[in-house]
Amino acid sequence: ESFILSKTEKRLDESWKPIINTTFMGTEINWFEIYVTDLERAEAFYKKIFNATFFDMKDYPHEAKGITLNETPESMEGALVKHPSRKPSHDQGTILFFEVDDVDVIVDHLHQAHIPVWSEPFSIGHSPERMAIVGDSEGNAIGIMSF
Repeated sequence: ESFILSKTEKRLDESWKPIINTTFMGTEINWFEIYVTDLERAEAFYKKIFNATFFDMKDYPHEAKGITLNETPESMEGALVKHPSRKPSHDQGTILFFEVDDVDVIVDHLHQAHIPVWSEPFSIGHSPERMAIVGDSEGNAIGIMSF
């Protein structure tokens, strides 16, 4: 079945080619923004749960704190952003999944801290990964997974 491209009802067919040429460009996510209402509270949460480190972003267009996960050559960076029009949400938008050592242990800690767990740990069926969808300190839904 074809996918609708726009309101003009253009459809994808067999001749459609991806815009990104993966020969030159990878498919890894290289930046993310997590919207927050309280930067200090969010920083404390991500530091405690993911052992994240933080950096100043004085030239960023909004109040923000840079965040680094997994300080290795494969580390991922993004930002906690207090944005005037984008608010934290657990029921809309994209969910980022963060790798953790053991999903079940993290979910137990979150339950003890009275942090919402919207989807208890589950596996995706065809592989050994375990995943859960939980809340952060700001009300966002985030995913955690272990391999």
